[in-house]
Amino acid sequence: MVNILKTIISFFVLIPLSSIYADEIEKDASLEALYGEYFVANVERYRGGLTSSEEALKQVDTKVTLKESDFSFWDGTNYENPVYDIEDHPVSRGEGNVPSSDERFGSFYGYGHERDNIRTINVYSKESSESPYMFEVVEDELWMFLDGWFYRLERASSEGGPLSFNKKTDACSNNEIRG
Repeated sequence: MVNILKTIISFFVLIPLSSIYADEIEKDASLEALYGEYFVANVERYRGGLTSSEEALKQVDTKVTLKESDFSFWDGTNYENPVYDIEDHPVSRGEGNVPSSDERFGSFYGYGHERDNIRTINVYSKESSESPYMFEVVEDELWMFLDGWFYRLERASSEGGPLSFNKKTDACSNNEIRG
């Protein structure tokens, strides 16, 4: 009787723990797969903001680096030993539900709405209390929505240049808001 009780308790304790452990291993593997250099391949206005077209377009071909021991952003921000946090968010499909501002991902603005899950990576500095940089992970790209602009980052080739030469900077040359 005691052995059966131990088995039942072990089952209800170990199964959830192993599931949590497996999820953490999957996220660690996902993070390692994301390490590398990315270049801004496309900039597009999706709503109003304070950043001018000229400032946004200057980011085309700029580099963002995600490495285990280093993170650098195009504005000159560098974090040594950054903290990376990968999160999965369900896509809200309910009609009339307006998510809070921190739950608005690209699908809210019409980008990648066909996804069933939205994976994000947040990058923090251990030394700073600044807000994290947040990217949506879409296949082998990083997407960033910043001050009314959508930045699509492509992984760099092993030679350090962009994988694609498809630069759609004309998408915002007329300064219209996507809607």
